[in-house]
Amino acid sequence: MSKNKTPRSGGRSLAMVAAIVGSTGLTPPMNKVDFEVRGTIAPSCGLTAKFIRIDLGTVSASELPVIGSTSPWRHASLKGIDCIGATRAYVTLRAPIYAPDARYLAVSGPAVGVAVETQSGSGQPLLPDGSRPVVFTWAGGQPELAFRARYVRVGSLSPGQARATGQIQITWE
Repeated sequence: MSKNKTPRSGGRSLAMVAAIVGSTGLTPPMNKVDFEVRGTIAPSCGLTAKFIRIDLGTVSASELPVIGSTSPWRHASLKGIDCIGATRAYVTLRAPIYAPDARYLAVSGPAVGVAVETQSGSGQPLLPDGSRPVVFTWAGGQPELAFRARYVRVGSLSPGQARATGQIQITWE
């Protein structure tokens, strides 16, 4: 008999064991484990734009005669699309803060003596430190998240561009 060949009697023995196990009703032990999958489908909306710009236009220094003077409010909005189950949005803003007054965004550019105030379209303060979310609610459908901004005089004025930038975070419910 060669090394690589199995003796015929070994094959018959295995077949006989299998036949005996099968004919006696013996089955190998089996474990059972309950199985559960969980999760939540969260309400959400898409947005029609990934960027919002509020153009404050050109404001004359004479329109901001004293500290605390403000320019007119200017408005812009983000529109939600493909909303599923969402009827509320919590919005926060993260932006450089005008250090003497945390209600305002710091400006960059050559202009001096102004900061930017931001609010929701309904007048809820949108603070640049993200500490207090602005809440938008709607009955269903596609929401419009309206915002407004304006310059606030905070010191001695020097003319030039004054920009403020930040990032809005939206949590849908």
